Formats: sequence, C-alpha cells, structure tokens
Amino acid sequence: MIGSVAHRVALRGVGILVMSLAAVGVGTGTVLHVQRVRALDQALLAAAHGHAHPQVDSDWEVEHSEAPFDTWIVRRDTPRVPKDAVVAVVRREVQLTIDVGDERIVLLPVEDDENDRHLVVAAAAPRMTLARTIGPFTIAYLVLSIVVTGLASFVLTWTVRGAFAPVRRAREEAEQVLGLGQGVRLTEDAPQEVQALLVAINGLLERLDVAWAAQGRFTAEAAHELRTPVAAMLGELDVALRREHTAEEYRGVLESSRSEVLRLARIVEALTALARLDSGEAERGRELVRARELAFMALNSERPALDAAGCSVSLEVEADSELEVNAPLVGLALANLLRNAARHAPGGPVVLRVRRGGGHAVFEVDDTGPGVVEPEVMFDRFARAGSARARDHEGLGLGLPLAREVARRHGGDCTLESRPAGGTRATLSIEG
Repeated sequence: MIGSVAHRVALRGVGILVMSLAAVGVGTGTVLHVQRVRALDQALLAAAHGHAHPQVDSDWEVEHSEAPFDTWIVRRDTPRVPKDAVVAVVRREVQLTIDVGDERIVLLPVEDDENDRHLVVAAAAPRMTLARTIGPFTIAYLVLSIVVTGLASFVLTWTVRGAFAPVRRAREEAEQVLGLGQGVRLTEDAPQEVQALLVAINGLLERLDVAWAAQGRFTAEAAHELRTPVAAMLGELDVALRREHTAEEYRGVLESSRSEVLRLARIVEALTALARLDSGEAERGRELVRARELAFMALNSERPALDAAGCSVSLEVEADSELEVNAPLVGLALANLLRNAARHAPGGPVVLRVRRGGGHAVFEVDDTGPGVVEPEVMFDRFARAGSARARDHEGLGLGLPLAREVARRHGGDCTLESRPAGGTRATLSIEG
C-alpha cells in the first residue's frame, strides 16, 4: 500500500540528508586526522633537530596534549626503539617515522663530528589515534546532525504537505461532484506542476459534460425514433386482429409491418455504427485501400436503392489515392451519401466523383434535388431539413452525422452545399 506522499518525500529527503552529512563528516574527520598526524610528525622532527643541536633552547609539546615531547639519543641497548629501524636510519641516512605501541617516534640521523660517526636522535610523543584527533569533533558533529535531521524532517513534511494543499482542495471539490452536467470545475489556483493536472481534469470534465448532454439528447431522440415504428406496427396489428380480413388486406398489413421492421433495422444499424465510432473503432482495423475501391464498394451497396429510385449513376475518378482507413466505415459513410441522393432526387442522375484536394482524398456526390437551406443543421443526429421530418418516413436523420463522424475520425470532414445549377453536393474528405 502506498502511504502519504509527504511522508515518503520527507523520508527520502532525510535519507539523502543523512548520507550527505555522513559523507561530509567522514571527509572532514579524515582531513582533521591527517592534518593532526602531519602536525605531530613535523613537531617531532623539529624536536629531534632541537635535541641534536642543544644550542637551540626550545620546549616541544603535542598540541591538545599535556604530555611533553621526549627526545633522546638512541643507544644500541635502548629497548624503546626497534634495532632494525635504527640500522635502517643509519644505512640510508634518512629520517624515519614509526609507531611503537602508543607512541609516535621520529628517528633522525645526525653526524658526530668529534667521533666521526653517525648518531640517531629520537623524538617521541603519544600517537595520534582517531579518538584523540577527531573524538570531540565526532561527538559534536553527531549531535548536530541529529538536530539538523529532525528539523529537516519536520520542514520537509510541512513543505510537501503545503505543496499538495491544492490537490487536497481539488479532491474535496471533486467529492462534491454528484453527477455530470452540473458545470462544476476544480480551482486551478496552484503551483505550475499541479495546475497543469487541474487544467487537464477540468478539460476532461468539460468534455464529459458535453458528451453527457449530447448522449442525453441522442438517447431521447433515439427512443422517440424507435418508438414511432413500433407504435405503428402495434397499431396495424391490433386493427388486423379485431376482425377477419381478406388475404389482400392481411398482405397489406404484413407489407406495412415489414417496412417498419426494415426502418427499425436501419436505425439499429446506424446506432451500432455510431457506437462503433464512439468506441474508437475507426482508429482500429485500418488497411490500405484505393479510393476507387471505396467508391465501388459504396455503389454496389446502394445499387438496389438507386435503381428503385430510378437514378442513373456515373463514377468519375480524377485521382485514385491509396488510403489507410477503416474500409467498412468509410464505405458506409459513402453509401449514406448515395442513399440521401436517391431519396431526395428520385429519377435524376447521380454523380460520384473521386479526386484529390488539399492533401486529402475527396469524394463528391452530386444530385439534382431541391438543395439544402441549412446544411449544418442536417448534421445533427436525427435531424431532417424543413418539412422533411413530416413527409420523409424513409430517412433516419443519422446518415449525415455518421458520415461526418467517420470523415473526422479519418482526418477529414463531410459537408453539404447547394450547387449553382441546382441540386446538392455532398463532399466527404479523407486524409491521405
């Protein structure tokens, strides 16, 4: 289980501080010890020189120690100094520093002018152990480190908790959000790092509110659209069951019910396609397809409806691009545009044109219908222009919204416009 962030940050900060203090303490103690040992060696050497030259009257004392220097001329039978060390000094004629027991001894070779031989002068003092050189420093440094570590732990915890205060406030505000559509947003007054998170959360809440409002409207309209054919079928079936009818009358009821069932099937198909788009299916299952193949796919799908409407269809390919798309969804979007042309311009010619424009593959569907007055309104789900809602029982008001959603998921768009020569032009563009 992950604990408090403030506590974890404080622990890690204190850990880093402890390691830093330990490194500084070890380094400082090492430097102090080395300096004290060197100072002792220099003092011993000076004492040995003083003993070798009696005319220099000086008293030598180890720093921070009450024990004075002890200097003497080494004899062969002196047990205080190892014989091998004395021999080495005489042979090499160089000074030598050794540790014997608890003493630090400097051996200095000197010439005896009267007897024409070498003498060895020794100077000794208590050896500089770690306890003597850095003992007081270690105790003081340890106490100071404990105090500093405690203060640092408190300050770090207080500082981190203060830095996370905006997050705590945002959590409290988020707990007050009982549902979508309330327009509640988090306060964005926070440090830069936390503010970026709060801005992103507010953006998410905004998108969720918009999606919730659209979903609510969509659900209400979908329920209405589904209720209409169901009510019509139930009414016709109830009438048919009240008394006996001729075979022709029963056939008429069945044909009417069949048309309503087909309408329900188209609504379910459109709603399913929209749900697939909302779930991100347009971004999955993409493949390389030629634009001409997509046009043929849509024409073959809508050929029966176009023939039933008496529409002649021509395909014009000005530029055949290779596109990476979800072919079934793009084919469905093009089929919806052709279906609209057959519904609103029966008996007239329909042209499906494939070209390039602005880095996109462009599909244009031209018809000779009445045109459109409010093209953007037609892209609202379940919307049908003007009085079409009252007289057009075939249209669902989902084809154009579906086509636009497919196009936008593929980096393009879908638009409607009235042609100067009459009729409507539906344009679907795909990036690629």
